[in-house]
Amino acid sequence: MYRILCDRSPARELGSGLTWLKKDGRVVEFSTMEEAGAKARELNEGVTVARVKYTAKEYDSGGDE
Repeated sequence: MYRILCDRSPARELGSGLTWLKKDGRVVEFSTMEEAGAKARELNEGVTVARVKYTAKEYDSGGDE
């Protein structure tokens, strides 16, 4: 499972911090690194790129899935 890590810069109104990309309050997950990487690249080309950096990361839920 793959997720996108959002790294907010200190210049952002809410300050710096790391969080997973969310949509409608839920963490967005991808089945392949290629999908997550493509979405991260798309987001990095957007208007928030000066304040937030997006990186695709492998995520291990710790379960037997």
